[in-house]
Amino acid sequence: MAHNPFAATAKDSAIRDSRLPAFPFEVDGDIMAADSYRKRSGTAGSFGKSIRFSALAAVLFFGGLFSRLYYLQMVRGEEYYGAAEGNRIRSTELLPPRGVIMDSKARRLGYNIPDFALIVTPADLPATQEEEDAIFESIGQTLGIDAFDLVERFASVPRTSRTAVEIMRGIPQEDAVVLTRSSSGWSGVSITPIQQRTYAIDEPFSHVLGYTGNVSPDDYAYVSEEGYSLVEHVGKAGVEKAYQTELRGVPGFKLVEVDSRGQAGRELETKGAVSGSNVYLHIDAALQQIAWDALSESIAESQSPGGSVVALDPESGAVRALVSYPSFSSKEFAGGIAPDAYQELLADPRTPLLNRAVSGEYPSGSTIKLVIGTAGLEEGVVSRYTTVRSSGGIRINEYWYPDWRYGGHGTTDMVHALADSVNTYFYAVGGGYGDIEGLGVERIVAYGARFGLGFATGIDLPSERSGFLPSKEWKEAVKGERWYLGDTYHLAIGQGDILVTPLQVANFTAAIANGGTLYAPRIVDRIGQEYAESEPFSPVILNSRVAARENIRIIQEGLREAVTAGTARSLSGLPAPVAGKTGTAQFQSDKKPHAWFTGYGPYGEDPELVVTVLVEEGEGGDLAATPVAKKIFEWYFGER
Repeated sequence: MAHNPFAATAKDSAIRDSRLPAFPFEVDGDIMAADSYRKRSGTAGSFGKSIRFSALAAVLFFGGLFSRLYYLQMVRGEEYYGAAEGNRIRSTELLPPRGVIMDSKARRLGYNIPDFALIVTPADLPATQEEEDAIFESIGQTLGIDAFDLVERFASVPRTSRTAVEIMRGIPQEDAVVLTRSSSGWSGVSITPIQQRTYAIDEPFSHVLGYTGNVSPDDYAYVSEEGYSLVEHVGKAGVEKAYQTELRGVPGFKLVEVDSRGQAGRELETKGAVSGSNVYLHIDAALQQIAWDALSESIAESQSPGGSVVALDPESGAVRALVSYPSFSSKEFAGGIAPDAYQELLADPRTPLLNRAVSGEYPSGSTIKLVIGTAGLEEGVVSRYTTVRSSGGIRINEYWYPDWRYGGHGTTDMVHALADSVNTYFYAVGGGYGDIEGLGVERIVAYGARFGLGFATGIDLPSERSGFLPSKEWKEAVKGERWYLGDTYHLAIGQGDILVTPLQVANFTAAIANGGTLYAPRIVDRIGQEYAESEPFSPVILNSRVAARENIRIIQEGLREAVTAGTARSLSGLPAPVAGKTGTAQFQSDKKPHAWFTGYGPYGEDPELVVTVLVEEGEGGDLAATPVAKKIFEWYFGER
């Protein structure tokens, strides 16, 4: 039988268990009971008391020790195990490639390029300040950045945090190679390959595309529930923000063992990321560039602070171009704009960060006459042939409401009043004059709402403003004044307190162009990995019948006559017949008025393109806005 090293017999004299009472023990080979031993020892009594005291102390000590071990293992064991595992196993988020934004011809507008980022995990930084300072001094010397500035970038993150924080991106490849070699000996710092967002066409598209940036405290309110990390970039404006979820994709993760310095070791588990979807726009990049060039040239010539162009498909609401000038660099923002450069943009009095097309609010000027004229025809206030004598303006008591042309326009009907923008005619339609009753403010507001005024259009871009339509109730509540006839006259020609966005003007022009359907404008056509495999969005109808087609036809005639014989005659020689309306909107006595143009082409049953132009302080629509529209129509119907 094999010898068991853990077994012993009583014959083995090396075993002496004499300290336990009533236990047999061996002395010189003889087995003797404890009682016999006590008889032979004069100290047996006192020794027994000591034995009993020692036994009690041992029971209490080991009992307490067992209780503490039970508490640590059973009660808080999972907590301490998790903490230990957190020191040993690290989960790294795998960010998905962001989807590409493309124009209507599948040309790339917003896409990804390889880049490198400096990542810090605060909890893994060295225990001593000297070691940490040495790391960031080395990084700063390589990148030409002050070490203190690097540390400040994650100063708000708790030093106990195990969440990775991106503190810099855009690191040149040669510097990334140097830092990667050095980082193998660093704790809590790494150089990580990433994908940087960039843009094929910068300023002309910046207000449409927007840009991406780090998750900030402001973003966390809406992204925290979806598991965003502090190294992830999210859409901050434009399409990048409106379609953040679709463009983002689904992150993956990688579980790795890490050593005491936070350096990755053995890979335990990986779940790959799912790429974001591509987003295809209705916008044609070539048309966008034409609109940008034409607008910027007019703004320079008129010394205007800014302006906007909106081009729509009147049959669906699809946005073909949307320009706001001045603009900013999406590339600069996506790469991490310098604080000084950002403050400069904020301080610029021309407000380059404002998307004038959807967020700029202006008096409508004479563009509102499309709505007033339609309302007058619908309500039977006037007909196509109702005439008004224009002799230079209307006097009501001591107040004078002028025409824009000194001496007036003579006797005019609806079509000619639109073509030549006769104020007197629309004073009469809006507020009444002579035998014409007038719509009154209530009906003007009601028809304005039919055409979408006073409401956001619902375009798929952030920060849209709704404009403003004044009412009797508003004036009494806010200004403490009653509504006067003069207020109605001003409203009927787009002056006073009315405010509209260029997008709203383009949208109600589209409803006139297509015969009476008001659509919600849409930037994005479809979403998917491939254009052919994705379904386009269906047009959204806001109002299927803003007015009877026969009344809209009269308004169309007036807009066409404006081109052939009226205020927009400069558009008469285009490759395709167009119709349109100029506008001049006074807004401040010491500044030049804003210049408007809105129109469409080809004139007829199948219009393809609505173009609306606003030039701030452009003085007159025919001087600053119409030339912009002309260049756009020339390219669209000719050169393209």
